[in-house]
Amino acid sequence: MQKNNPTTNAYVSSAAQEQIIASGGDVLDLLANSDHMASQKLLLDEAHLSPAFFDLSSGLAGEIFLKLTNYRIKTAVVANLAAIPSQRFHELVYECNKGRQIHFFTDLAAAEAWLAG
Repeated sequence: MQKNNPTTNAYVSSAAQEQIIASGGDVLDLLANSDHMASQKLLLDEAHLSPAFFDLSSGLAGEIFLKLTNYRIKTAVVANLAAIPSQRFHELVYECNKGRQIHFFTDLAAAEAWLAG
């Protein structure tokens, strides 16, 4: 659950679990079971998110973002954004990336740098 790079801050990573995140409860469980929850930083990888996350009509992204916002968790989401056909999802990405709490990235190194900053 910790990134083993001493030059960056510790963060919780979805890669540390086998379960796909399919609810707000799943993301809270990931945080609660981490030794690095106190870092208040989370890296979510597309491979560990339910496909419903990328379908805004499912409400999953909103549910997860509400939990993360309520707990003030700085979150980086790494995904192949070009492969997501939904214009509405791209609008969500644009709006999130204007803020300070949740950002989307296509590159892991950029996401880690943002979390460290």
